[in-house]
Amino acid sequence: MEFDRPFFKKLAHNDTSAAKGHQGGIVIPTNLDEFFPQLSKRITSESPTVEEFIWAALFVGNSSKGIVSARYQYQTWGGTRKERRLTQNLGPIRSLAVGGDYLVIERSLSDPKFYRLTLLKAGTVEYANFLGKVGSRTSGPVYNNDRPVSELEVDKALAEQSLREAEVLNLFDNDAAVTEVRSTRVARSRAFQTRILEIYKSKCAVCGRAFLSPTGSSEVEAAHIVPRGLKGADDARNGLALCRSHHWAFDRGLFGVKPDGQILVPGKVSVLPQNAHLVVFDAKPLHPPSNTSLSPVAKAFEWHMDNLVSAFL
Repeated sequence: MEFDRPFFKKLAHNDTSAAKGHQGGIVIPTNLDEFFPQLSKRITSESPTVEEFIWAALFVGNSSKGIVSARYQYQTWGGTRKERRLTQNLGPIRSLAVGGDYLVIERSLSDPKFYRLTLLKAGTVEYANFLGKVGSRTSGPVYNNDRPVSELEVDKALAEQSLREAEVLNLFDNDAAVTEVRSTRVARSRAFQTRILEIYKSKCAVCGRAFLSPTGSSEVEAAHIVPRGLKGADDARNGLALCRSHHWAFDRGLFGVKPDGQILVPGKVSVLPQNAHLVVFDAKPLHPPSNTSLSPVAKAFEWHMDNLVSAFL
């Protein structure tokens, strides 16, 4: 699993389990909220507290303390006082923390509900090295010139993708390789994933199945028909929702889709006994998206068939 660029908070005494009054978690400063689920959108007078379950891999320095289910919580009092916290099951690091320690936070690039939380203890080599990077700052991105992707950037990428999808499809994004900075690329990838899972109801277009975690994370992935690495467009009409096995097989040309929307498993693939579970879908139709105007276009499948599947026919 790969993670986005790190951000951090210098812990206050109240963030630790030693604090008098036993504060129920680690307070997240306002400037870090953009790297967490945007709970403020769901706040109402009837629901002044909202939360999102996340998974967190806990570390103290280089020592793993396990993976826990945690919560990101947003709470208001009277519409004026607002507070954001990481809560629940953080004892393995909070119990060892004291005021002045650093909490370094990283978000998974593949699962936006999975985080890595690393406690850096004062007096350690790791702490000293980190202090050299952040200086007197108490919170924020570790590298100001190389920030993690924010939720606002993903929302912007989603809006831009929606505008593209309202126009005639340009199957190739020829400028992306030379114009996209890393954060833009990551935001567009997350937006594409969000869009595809939404219109396919988080189900594989081939088998109709998917695993789902209690946090709402889906095994299903957003697959480009013309690969993004070959300048394929971030556009739902160039995409499919596929489980991991079928995504791997599709990217390697182990099956394609004919103009009538039926799956084709080529002969050199079907004769291999290991592929028997794929052969059962030969000549079966793909499951369509809920919004048929965003169905994959024939020319994308034609490109995939000509360039990836044809070698195995």
